[in-house]
Amino acid sequence: MKSGKTMGWNKQILQAFIVIVLQVLLFNHLQVAGWGYPMVYVLILMNLPVHIPRWAEMLVGAVLGLFFDIWCTSLGVNMAACIAFSFLRPIFLSNGIQDIERIKGEVTSNSIGRIEYIKYLALLTCVHHFLVFALEAWSWHNWWMVLIETVISSVLTIAIIVTYDIFNR
Repeated sequence: MKSGKTMGWNKQILQAFIVIVLQVLLFNHLQVAGWGYPMVYVLILMNLPVHIPRWAEMLVGAVLGLFFDIWCTSLGVNMAACIAFSFLRPIFLSNGIQDIERIKGEVTSNSIGRIEYIKYLALLTCVHHFLVFALEAWSWHNWWMVLIETVISSVLTIAIIVTYDIFNR
């Protein structure tokens, strides 16, 4: 018989595989008026267990970002954003979520509450998307385009993840 930990990891690996396939086959081809691009793969990083070793979290972020850089030919942009995301996640968790010690597994709306989860999701998604678009632009000449893309893409990504969360509950 499998332990609860093994079943939890199996669930997370299956969820990550499904999210990656959906991102590659569906979400990479969606855009809103040429400005908004859903990047739901951040869900994989968001739902990592709270007490994962820091090095493992950074490694997962690097590998996930590298995969999407290879797939999207984006020259390290996703990898840099995912590593920054993985670096900032524990800081946001410890400062933004009350009673973080009581969470034993992954960070979900069930484990921290829907409002806290949406705040956590919104903050990290906006940071990730801002880094992606700022690094792609590599210039502040059109800073307003970076902000518009960040806002529209973040709203789109958050809406998709919250919808998934509602049906997954």
